[in-house]
Amino acid sequence: MKKLILVLIVFLYFGFSFAQTSYGSHRVEQGETVFSITQKYQITEEDLFRLNPEVKNGLKLGTVLIIPKNLETDIDPSNGDVTFKTHKVKRKETIFGIASIYGTTVDEIKKYNKHLYANNLKRGEEIKIPIKQVTIVSPIDSEATVTKPDEIPPGKHKVSSQETKFGIAKKYGITVEKLEALNPSIYGSDNLPEGMILTVPEKVTIDAPLEEDEDYTFYTVQAKEGFYRLKVLFGLTEEEIVALNPHTKDGLKEGMVIKVPKTKTENPSITSSEKVNLEYNLKNFKTKNIVVFLPFQLNKVQKDSLTLNQNELSNNATMRLAVDFYAGVLMASEFAKQKGMSINLHVFDSQDMEGGVQALFRSKNISNVDLVIGPLRQALVERAASELSSQNIPVISPLSNRQGKIYPNFIQSIPQSDVIENRLINYIKANGQGKNLILISDITSIAKRQKIQTAFPGIKLVTPREGNFFRSTDIASKIIDDQENWVLLESSNATVVSSAIGVLNSIRRSQQVRLFTLDKNDAFDFREVSNIHLANLEFTFPSWNKSYNYNDTIKFVTAYKEQYSVLPNRFASRGFDITYDALLRMAYAESIFEANDSIEGETVYVENKFNYQKSTSGGYINNAVYILKYNEDLNLEELE
Repeated sequence: MKKLILVLIVFLYFGFSFAQTSYGSHRVEQGETVFSITQKYQITEEDLFRLNPEVKNGLKLGTVLIIPKNLETDIDPSNGDVTFKTHKVKRKETIFGIASIYGTTVDEIKKYNKHLYANNLKRGEEIKIPIKQVTIVSPIDSEATVTKPDEIPPGKHKVSSQETKFGIAKKYGITVEKLEALNPSIYGSDNLPEGMILTVPEKVTIDAPLEEDEDYTFYTVQAKEGFYRLKVLFGLTEEEIVALNPHTKDGLKEGMVIKVPKTKTENPSITSSEKVNLEYNLKNFKTKNIVVFLPFQLNKVQKDSLTLNQNELSNNATMRLAVDFYAGVLMASEFAKQKGMSINLHVFDSQDMEGGVQALFRSKNISNVDLVIGPLRQALVERAASELSSQNIPVISPLSNRQGKIYPNFIQSIPQSDVIENRLINYIKANGQGKNLILISDITSIAKRQKIQTAFPGIKLVTPREGNFFRSTDIASKIIDDQENWVLLESSNATVVSSAIGVLNSIRRSQQVRLFTLDKNDAFDFREVSNIHLANLEFTFPSWNKSYNYNDTIKFVTAYKEQYSVLPNRFASRGFDITYDALLRMAYAESIFEANDSIEGETVYVENKFNYQKSTSGGYINNAVYILKYNEDLNLEELE
């Protein structure tokens, strides 16, 4: 363990060398000032002081300064004729907000207002806004027409007074989520400034407003999708799709929004899938650019004290999680390279994306990104997916299954709760014929109780007494002699769970009893719950991951122990499994999206398995779930 901590401290201490930041130098000449140097290289004073702390005490003739080359703006001024508008800065306005209003970029504004590289906006000052004329070629005649600077070209929309995101989305036949994906700057805000320029589909829809009801939802057509693919997804024929969506009569186009019945978009019954090994089916060996965001919390690292950093790693759970996950990512990259793959790995602290993912990529000269893994927090990974959706860059959510905003480029690697629960229900349906079914539930699991009673009409219900405990007769009265009794225990209350398991273990001595749950929550790990009792009851539950067997020969575990002198924990295994699977998928097909669509079956690794299915609301969701059982050796046995 000390070896792992030392390796990662060195990694934190010296920084992310693989981020490919490049630097230049500048020798201070007579008459130069901090302001003139920052203007010359189009950087901020903060950038200059960060790399050259001595400059804060004044410039000295002949001093050689370090200049971050990757912060230089690279704009092609020949991209159309440029005219200018004068904008008077209002209170609380930002450069980003002004750029959004005029449909330009922060870099473009700074290029023509060079003082903004070093200084902030001031209320009342006037700045030049570059307005490029756009040449639009008519599809009817070959003559090109040039729009006036104030005209709004197709694919753009100027926000009018009191317009809302919903109203604009409805006008162009898209969802609010799609509008936000096209315009990341409006994500999370309900107020649109008048005059703001938004990116929208080129044509205004003439169809009825997109308003969801209890029977229908909406789906955004992806690239190269046809009626056959939609029939596979939703079970709808071409005629049924056209009847619901007249605007599809001339064919499907990428970005088109269609209405589909909710009853036909629900996840099908998840059953066990054939295992697929991608290692022997690789054909795309183009270099892959991978970006990883993890909560390293580098602001807490002391660059002059390895001892303090070791203490921080030992005491900071979030930092430990990040470095363990990162160790798994590194190992996956090495395994992939052994398969002939070439990988550029760019790893960042999650806090680095505060200014925006796209801006971070530009500042670090990162382009042609094939995949983003992370951040870990759901809100941040959704933000990353939103910002990168216009470029269709896939973003994998590594450690969250919370249902939030889903984008076409979003890949949720942990199955959602409904998928996990349905997996066990289907297992019981397939294997529980002739069994006496009993449900033990309390008020903490009303929704699960209703779900189980719907799936198994007539199941016998037992609820706890006042004080959240059971007497033996409460449960024994539901038991049938000489028959297998399958009991589902649904509660998040530790007292309820421990009391029920104690009674069931006592009954088991004379009757056939087996214990199940849809949700193995923390209550089942309560100190009063005996693992021996769980093993006696053949406790069975669904899970999105499982612990590896230390006695098995697993290449990753062996390599990890040799590298760090310690066995990998679940976060290291998770980092390896997600990254290695994603790399293999990208080498299996032209993109991870194409691989997700074409792979039929589950890919299985150390502790996790993956079976990505396209979601009706966009993106991909992992539907691979384990069914695990405690065996008599107190180990977890994989049933499916």
